[in-house]
Amino acid sequence: MIKAENFICFLTSCGFFVGVIFSLLADFEPLMFVAVSIAMCVIFYTISLASASFFIRAIDIKAAYVLDREHYETQLDKVRLQIEKREKYIRDSTRFIEALEDEITKAKERAEIE
Repeated sequence: MIKAENFICFLTSCGFFVGVIFSLLADFEPLMFVAVSIAMCVIFYTISLASASFFIRAIDIKAAYVLDREHYETQLDKVRLQIEKREKYIRDSTRFIEALEDEITKAKERAEIE
């Protein structure tokens, strides 16, 4: 669903372009060209503002934003378990790498002593 402010901006810009096209077709002077473009912009802005306000007033917000809590909780639990598995894997990998590095350093020390 489009946000009301995006709808208003879209129709206002459409009004500007309609005003420009109308001014070009009517072959107005430059000052009249700007005046007609601004007037069309204002007209489209008021129409879009009225439309958006009536729409917001008519819509039932609670019905539009009902969330299925159980679904989201189960999804979040699955994601949490996946993250815990990944963290455990990373911890185990880090411990393995540290142990391997310790063995390598000890082997180098033994090779230097001999």
